[in-house]
Amino acid sequence: MSNSASEQRRHTRYDFPSSIEYVLASSKDDGVVHKGVTVNISSTGLALYLFDLLPEGQEIIIKTGLPVDHQAAKVRWIKQQNSSFYFSGLKFI
Repeated sequence: MSNSASEQRRHTRYDFPSSIEYVLASSKDDGVVHKGVTVNISSTGLALYLFDLLPEGQEIIIKTGLPVDHQAAKVRWIKQQNSSFYFSGLKFI
């Protein structure tokens, strides 16, 4: 019997469909605002649809208010859905 991702998580994720805006931390594109759509959220991270390919480890600053005390996050994984649409998991930092 294999564990599902939800069984391996230490913190419960809650559905949170919402559009957000973010900027890349320590980036050359200084202040360029990017958009994404959240899928779910927990006290330690969130799942997010992105319109830009971000490398694993990329840190972002979320400009849109979230129902948690974090605004900075790091890309833990990212999967391409089509030519300009990505699904990713981020961990709050």
